[in-house]
Amino acid sequence: MPPENIIAVPLFQSAHAGFGDSHEVAPYRYNRVLYGFDARYPGELRFGDFMQNVVADPAQVVGSAGPATWAAEWRDSGGTNPVLIYTCGNRMVEIIFNSAATRGAALGGRNTGTTFHDNGAGVDRIIIALRGVNIGSRALDNTADSITGTIVRDKLASISGALYGSATPSGSSRFSGISFVPYGSAPTTAANWSSITRVGWPSTDINNIISVRGVPATIKPEGIFMYNRGKDQWENMMPGWEADPHPDNGRAVVSRGPDAVISRGRGGCVLFDGYSVRDISPHLDGSPNEDTTQDRISCLALWKGWIVAVTSVSQAFRGGSGCKEAHGLSTGAATCNKKVLHVGNSVTEGVRFWRTQDNEVTFTNGSANAGDGSQSTTVVLSSQDTAANGDFFAIGYRYPWRACLVSFDVNVSPSLANITASTLTAQYWDGTAWQTMAIADLTRPAGDITLGQTGLIILTSNPSDWTARTYGTAGVDDSGGYYYIRFAVSVVLDTSVEIGEVRIIPWRPAIDTTDHPNDGIDRSGCYPHVLFGQITDKGAIWHDMGTPAVADEIGAVAGGHVGGTVGVDPRKIVLAGLTNIYYFHETDSDTWPWLAPRGLIEFPFRSVAGGQPVRLKSVRVDGRDFNGLTSLSFYYRYDSNERWSKVLLGNRPPFRSQIKGSASAGANFQWAIGYVMSDTTDPHVQRRPAITSVDAEFEPVPERDGMLTQRTIAATPRG
Repeated sequence: MPPENIIAVPLFQSAHAGFGDSHEVAPYRYNRVLYGFDARYPGELRFGDFMQNVVADPAQVVGSAGPATWAAEWRDSGGTNPVLIYTCGNRMVEIIFNSAATRGAALGGRNTGTTFHDNGAGVDRIIIALRGVNIGSRALDNTADSITGTIVRDKLASISGALYGSATPSGSSRFSGISFVPYGSAPTTAANWSSITRVGWPSTDINNIISVRGVPATIKPEGIFMYNRGKDQWENMMPGWEADPHPDNGRAVVSRGPDAVISRGRGGCVLFDGYSVRDISPHLDGSPNEDTTQDRISCLALWKGWIVAVTSVSQAFRGGSGCKEAHGLSTGAATCNKKVLHVGNSVTEGVRFWRTQDNEVTFTNGSANAGDGSQSTTVVLSSQDTAANGDFFAIGYRYPWRACLVSFDVNVSPSLANITASTLTAQYWDGTAWQTMAIADLTRPAGDITLGQTGLIILTSNPSDWTARTYGTAGVDDSGGYYYIRFAVSVVLDTSVEIGEVRIIPWRPAIDTTDHPNDGIDRSGCYPHVLFGQITDKGAIWHDMGTPAVADEIGAVAGGHVGGTVGVDPRKIVLAGLTNIYYFHETDSDTWPWLAPRGLIEFPFRSVAGGQPVRLKSVRVDGRDFNGLTSLSFYYRYDSNERWSKVLLGNRPPFRSQIKGSASAGANFQWAIGYVMSDTTDPHVQRRPAITSVDAEFEPVPERDGMLTQRTIAATPRG
């Protein structure tokens, strides 16, 4: 029994009831998995499976073709071997025997919709919609059908033998109508398509077409529509959306047969059964707090009975036109919802933007236009040259920052985004000189065309010596010192490049810069997360399965046979990103191999003693099967702005540590746990490690002492 002044608290008993907010205190709910933990099992916190980056040269496969729009399992050109195939930008890509390669020639336009269908004679085809051009199809041998007439479609779906496509009704400029090809007719013949029927508002696009109980449903910003034969019209089954439409409603959908899961533009998703809609979002707040994984969804799929949802980092353009495109690219509203904007170029706040074309002798100040929240006032980077020729542009913020959202006004013709192949490099100031800063550039719509679309530029390094400084013209808007990143391009940019707006995503510190250095990137919202969901009577249970260790935007997700030496089970979850392809080795097994080499899970804040300040005195972790473990660490803090404290528990159970010499205390308490493995691919059958309980002892402290020690500590660049 603990002494009378010690409070014993079971911190972990189970986490299998799902995903939640980092400040939400509810039974068996947790917040965020960076990687390496699987909390789906009652009473256990199992070490999780590996998410592997499998494309060493993305420019040859994904990056050169744009973001993925569709993925599914099919067969190779000989019709023998299973392959996973997906469309992205102007190309089709296949993964076979653990190797990714483009399939056939370029598509001839930017892909907006893809589906399996036949050519009217029962022959397998992949039907492809090409934005603003026509539709075409590919056979197993990559040959293309000849196209009779011009058939312009945006979204496609094969449902109950018929092929449906969104189209532009006469007199409209939006894909607000629906047309179909009946069973047994060739979709590449214009005469086989029915007349176009308008669905919903004429001013909005159909964002997706999905099957619900074998009946087509269309998703638009203002609702979910199904065809009513009695009324001979498309009826809005979700009229409530008309009061609060969002241009990105339904960007991601997946049919489960009797119902469909549909993403909401503001975050989360709903379940639609053909009659009613209910919310099944991971958490209902579309604007999570500073450390919560955002729930804006980029793509959906099914896997072994689970709903797979991948969260968005910076949603890139994936098809469509009109308001949908303008909304997603121009305003940046469909991107990371952790971005901030201090309007204008005030001395104490705001975004700083400087351009120099003579090796920092003279400067052009674009701060006011970059930070005013308006696309109509721009920062000009036309014909920006290379660093060798003295050209740089620098973005600064009053505090350390993790990423910047760069957006362009796509309503201007021609677009003011760059169209010249060029790459972006970055440097930070260490107090003495400019040093290299690693970045992930999501402004690339095609290969190495940096600043080619609205997107995030993410700082992926974790320097401990990033130093604030002044920059630009002396005496002009340079007071106080700002944290600057200096950018340069590899090839001179296009003659018409103008940035409409820059927004900043703040820097969040990592829990542990040694064992989990990428944690700070994730806390800022710059990693996609894979969520597994199951429908319940009350909604849905979601589990955060972690993230690839690369900042990317996932465009499509599918399960398929990838073959090769990729583990015991050749069927993997494949994530097709903007810059890379990833395998999630979700073995659903209690044994090795393909265990994640590192794992980190963060639990929500909680009140330990009913609001009374406490101080952690000891912690004990119990579990099983810890062979191969290098170290297990326990992390804790009492305030969201406080540095995490680390308790190294060792590598063999029982894991128990006395906390000595800690002055910190607080009424609220948050904890996390992480591991490092020495060997995760041992060919011998070994049990998967699992944590079964975490118990802690706390000492109450006087209210005054607690309030004095629970103070806000500013985060530093190194986290």
